[in-house]
Amino acid sequence: MVKVYPDRRAEPDDYVAKDNQEVGEIIIKSHSKCSYSYFNSPAEEERVFYKGWIYIGDLGTWNEDNYITVVGRKDDMIICAGENIHPVQVEEILNEHPKVKESVVVGVPDKTRGEVVTAYVIKNDPSLTAKELDEYCRNHLMLAQFKKPRFYRFVEELPYTATGKKIHYKVKDTAREDKEKGLLERV
Repeated sequence: MVKVYPDRRAEPDDYVAKDNQEVGEIIIKSHSKCSYSYFNSPAEEERVFYKGWIYIGDLGTWNEDNYITVVGRKDDMIICAGENIHPVQVEEILNEHPKVKESVVVGVPDKTRGEVVTAYVIKNDPSLTAKELDEYCRNHLMLAQFKKPRFYRFVEELPYTATGKKIHYKVKDTAREDKEKGLLERV
C-alpha cells in the first residue's frame, strides 16, 4: 500500500504506515494473470500500470499484521486545500446523527480550496437543518474541522448500483450542477 499524492503517483516502495490509520492506495502485482496493457488505450495503460504494479484505485489502511481494510475509491477522494478527505469517513459520522437516515459526501469545485466537502442527506426527521448538522460536525471528536461539510442538500433518494453501493460520481456531477444553480445550502 502506497501513499496518495494530489499531483503524482506514488512510487511502489513509498509505503504508508502500518498503523491502521494512514490511508493509502492499494497496488498489486501479478506475473501470471496480467498483460500489463490495455488494447488501444495507451492513456489508460499509463494511468493504471507502473513499474510492474497495477494501481487499482482502491484506498485502504494497513496494519502491523499486513491486513488491509478497504475504505473507498481514489476517484471519490476529495482534495481540499491540499488535504485528502475520504468521503466514507464523513458519511459515517453524519449517519450517526439520529435525524439522518443516510448521506453521501462528495467534493465540489472551489476557486480557493480546489474542492469543498458537500453532503447530500436523506432526513430521518423533517426538522433537521443544515445548521444543526454543521454544529454536530463541528463538535464531533472524530471529525477534523477541514473535513466537515461546507454545503448541504437534503434529498429524498440517493443513487445506488445494483449491488447496493453508493454512486459517488453521479452525486458529484449533480452537486456541481446544483452549486451552479445555487441549490446547495452553505453553512
